[in-house]
Amino acid sequence: MRRIIAHRGLPQLAPENTLSAFEKMQDYQIEWFETDVSITKDEQVIIIHDDYLDRTTNQSGPLDQATSEIVDIADAGSWFDPSFKGERIPRLEELITFINQSRMNVNIELKAVTGAAGNRLADSLVKQLSDAIQLINPAVKVIVSSFNPLMLLKMKALQPQLEYAVLFENHTIYEDWPLIVDAIGANYVHLESDGLTQSLVKTVIERGYHLNVWTVNTKDRANELFNWGVEGIFTDNAESFVAKKTVVTSYE
Repeated sequence: MRRIIAHRGLPQLAPENTLSAFEKMQDYQIEWFETDVSITKDEQVIIIHDDYLDRTTNQSGPLDQATSEIVDIADAGSWFDPSFKGERIPRLEELITFINQSRMNVNIELKAVTGAAGNRLADSLVKQLSDAIQLINPAVKVIVSSFNPLMLLKMKALQPQLEYAVLFENHTIYEDWPLIVDAIGANYVHLESDGLTQSLVKTVIERGYHLNVWTVNTKDRANELFNWGVEGIFTDNAESFVAKKTVVTSYE
């Protein structure tokens, strides 16, 4: 299997992690996408990658200090292109609606929560995501991933039947990495492409884990990884890896 996973939607065509970036995937033969869930100070679960609002909205400051009122007025599109002015940060329920309408398989990354209220917010994020996942059509495949093992353990306590992935950066994968993966009972290991060697890929596969690699934006690197035995890649330009649909499906 060679799995192409659209990283934060189609961020070359629309602002990342927005409904526009997700909806544009429906023009292509994309079966998997990845997105990120985080939480505001007042426990609103939203779709955003960064810990701060600054990079992808016209608001500023840390997410754990932002309220849902700030999120509601945030423009998440103008930074990308003026034509996306007024694009909003999606809420969790909007993500679930899109998944059920499109029937695309999804990798949901649980963002770590920091700050004084970190534990409370982390518990709330996990509980709300757990409840939301139960609303996803059973035909849709779901992987929950995180760099934070504690977040995955919290989630697995609520949803033991799901598939889980531990994320590693190339400078944080130490010799004891299998202990972390096994402690969680994760099915997948998600490794960073930069610096990834064939030897490590072989080790991961021989230990029986499924392996996806992030973030891969060239076909040469993708082919190399697939030839090594990698199952899937996360890419910022999935539209260049898959065919466009000849007839675009309309969802109502």
